[in-house]
Amino acid sequence: MSKLPVEVALGRRLQELREARALSAAELGRGTGLTYQQIRKYETGANRISASTLYRLALHLDVDIDVFFEALPREGRGAGPDGSGTGPAVPTILSAIDDPEVRRHFEALLQALAARR
Repeated sequence: MSKLPVEVALGRRLQELREARALSAAELGRGTGLTYQQIRKYETGANRISASTLYRLALHLDVDIDVFFEALPREGRGAGPDGSGTGPAVPTILSAIDDPEVRRHFEALLQALAARR
């Protein structure tokens, strides 16, 4: 199985967090019920990290789980004002529309588009 970019990015982030806390892979493994080898496979992106394992790692590293996803690109979204590729979320955009009738029409349009999937 080839390495997926998201797995590699999550692994790099895991390694950064571990090293920032001056933990060895073996220490992190012991603290989370994993082996040194498994931690290294996660860090290189060779193995996928399950949601429950990611949760345990976040707890042990004392970080919010979303810290792992901060560096991931948000594909399929238009570029935001800072050029990051992440624009504001749809609810934020809709709440900025002052006219309730216009907002209702946009909501209906989005629902119709979502139903076509």
